[in-house]
Parts: sequence; C-alpha cells; structure tokens
Amino acid sequence: MNYLVIRNDGIGDLIVSTCGINQLRKIDKEAHITLICSNRNKEYSKILKKDGHIDCLYNLDNFNNFSQTLKFISILRKRYFEHIFILKSDWKNLTVSLFLKSKNIHAINPTRLSKLSNKIIYKYPLFLSNKIFKSTEIINSINIQGVDTKTKMGTHYNVLFNKALNIKKTKLEYIKPNSVNKFESQIKKIFTQFKINKTSMVLFHLDEKWSNLNVSKNFIINLLEEITINRKINLIVTNGKYKTDLNSEIWNFYKLKKIDNKNNIYKSQKNKKIYFIKKSNIAELIGISSNVGLIFHIHGSLTHISSILHVPIVDIIRNNSSKYFYKWRPNFNEYTQIEIKKLKNPQKYIKKYL
Repeated sequence: MNYLVIRNDGIGDLIVSTCGINQLRKIDKEAHITLICSNRNKEYSKILKKDGHIDCLYNLDNFNNFSQTLKFISILRKRYFEHIFILKSDWKNLTVSLFLKSKNIHAINPTRLSKLSNKIIYKYPLFLSNKIFKSTEIINSINIQGVDTKTKMGTHYNVLFNKALNIKKTKLEYIKPNSVNKFESQIKKIFTQFKINKTSMVLFHLDEKWSNLNVSKNFIINLLEEITINRKINLIVTNGKYKTDLNSEIWNFYKLKKIDNKNNIYKSQKNKKIYFIKKSNIAELIGISSNVGLIFHIHGSLTHISSILHVPIVDIIRNNSSKYFYKWRPNFNEYTQIEIKKLKNPQKYIKKYL
C-alpha cells in the first residue's frame, strides 16, 4: 500500500511521530511511505530516507504560493494513497489531503482555549472532523489545571496509527536511525585525539531558543562555569542553525582558539575545560550526543534525540510552562525537566547522572 505522512514542522515533532511510521513497516512489508517535511526537519527526514524508513520525501516549504501548491498536488496525485496521516494540523495540509481523494484520511486534532469565550476550540471543528476523517486523535494542548499530564505527546501519534491500522496498543518507541552508529564513531574519532572521555563529558547546546527567552550572557556564563567546577568534567558547547548575538557574546568572552579546522572545533583560552563546536548539522549533533554522558538543552530536538540514544538530559523549559511541556518530556527515565528560573547548581545533575 501507499502511505502519506504529513509532518512539516520541527525535528522533535518528527521524532515523536516515528513510532507510528515504524508501525507501517511492521504490518505492511510492501509499504511505500511518502513523507512531507519542512525546512526545519528536512535534514532529519533525509536521514530517515537514506536509512530506508521512508521511501519518498517532499519539502512542502518548496511549494509556497498557490500555483506551486497546485503543482505539488498534481505530483502527489500520480500515486494513489490508501492512507494519509495529517500529523501537523493546519488547513493547508487538510486541503492538500482532500485533493488527493484518499478514502482514509487520519488526523491529529489539537484543542486550545478561546481568549474571548474561554471555551475549548478544536483545530478542526468536530462536525467537520467526524465527516472527513476516518480516524482522529484529540490532543488536549491547553496549559490549564485540567491538562492531561499522563500521556506523552508521542503516544498521541502512536494511538492515531493504531486506530487507523486497526492494531492493538503498541509500545511507544521512536525509530533509531541506522546511521546513528556511523555518526557516533565519526565524532568518537575526533574526541579521542583530544583525549575526551565520554563518562566525563557534558554537552551544552546553545541554540537560538536561549535568545528567544531573553536569557542573559552572564546567566549562561555562570552555568558553564558551574558545570566545569568539577575538575573531571569537560564541556562541549554547540550552537544552533542560526547565529545569535548571545552566541557571539559567549564566544568573545571565552576567547576561542581553533584547534580543528575540518570540524570547526575551538578551545577556550579562558577556561581550558570548555570546547566549542560551531555549525554542527543534525547528524553531527547526534554523533556528539552519542559521545557525552549528560546534555543540558533548552527543550527541542535534542530532547527527543536523547530519548533515542538514552543519554541523560536536563530538559530546560520556559517559565510557567511545566504542564504543557510535561507532555513533550523525553521517552525514557534518565531526565530532569526544569523551568529556567529553577535551574541552579548544575553540579547536582552531574552527580545524579554521571
């Protein structure tokens, strides 16, 4: 059968959906799986395709205007899809799906709270949802007292696939790309030359999310210095896809000296226990994560990569958001999810996990 999965948002969103994608392979050995991705998760999508977890890949961000979208629909219509899964719930994805004339469209239907009436609003109104979709999974994403804190977000996607395929409840387990071992060994070779030991290595991912939350340079510096108080600990600092003023301020403070041209590795001249790796792609981040004993990260893709690798993580979330982010927690036990304002004394996490 032909299956279409629409997941055109973030890397983490794609990772927590892979348990359902894996079900397609298990029940249908002849499955042909097409994935619609976005600019944000295309790198990880390409890894899944290269490893054979999906067969065909399209980036919806390459089809921006109306005429391009029609062209995209005409491309997809050349292959009839027995099942379509809308995992990012928006109207463009629904419109594309309807034009493909599949008899089995399945969708996630998230809720929110109306600011005007304080009533629950469904992304797709229930009367419409019941008419269009063969099966749905409702996600209570409202950050209020009654929010569902028992269910992990990945479970919702898993349940949707189980409903659609008419199979029993299955264990929530994200796909581990076949390439992980390759990424791990490549980074291990780099770390070995610098005599960096996995059991004493901590990763701090300094991406653009820190800037979005208006975290100060001094706050970051204090965290990095406190992590390296322990003389046995070495620290790797990576950056995100986009350069930020905060990144530049931190780099300038630590007076970086390049020690590996090929891999963009720098060493701080101010704190000899801190290494900086710039411009890492998602494959390299997976490899780096595979070679450390603990990760500090503002909630995002590495949160779910840590679940795949089973590397302990301090999953840092924005203030006053614990009820919402609890659904997005890692899918294993060795993690701490904590709001920024409560993030103090990182040494206690080093003692706990290392």
